[in-house]
Amino acid sequence: MIVGRKNWWVAGMLVVGVCLALAQTTDRQVVTDFRVPEYDDQGKLKNLLRGDFVTIPNNGPIEVHQLSYQVFNAGTQAELHITAPLCFYDREQGTATSTGAVRIARSDMIITGTGFDFDRRSERMVIKHKVQVVLKGVRKQEGFIP
Repeated sequence: MIVGRKNWWVAGMLVVGVCLALAQTTDRQVVTDFRVPEYDDQGKLKNLLRGDFVTIPNNGPIEVHQLSYQVFNAGTQAELHITAPLCFYDREQGTATSTGAVRIARSDMIITGTGFDFDRRSERMVIKHKVQVVLKGVRKQEGFIP
């Protein structure tokens, strides 16, 4: 299953940049209860990256724990919500990976699976295993169900 979401990683990199600017001489930094909103030109919320905490080592991938990423419509309602208990973001490669569960929810569909790869450059997310797609509100006469 493929989902493109560039803004999620752009916002994540903002968090990383702030954290690295505040980094001390330890081998890693931990930021708890982080939130990174992104707004459009009119000041409306476009997306929100949240998590319980991130661990940022001096070298190696960033650990994002209890990831929650929401994309908002023109109003204030979230139209897409991605959650994962843990993922690793490689700053140099611009990629994120996880071996755990992932859930992508919209009002008309829920996608779940195990493990994912995300490439910021191509804006593609591939869910690796046990992918399930549940469509809501689909009727037989629309041709989706035999």
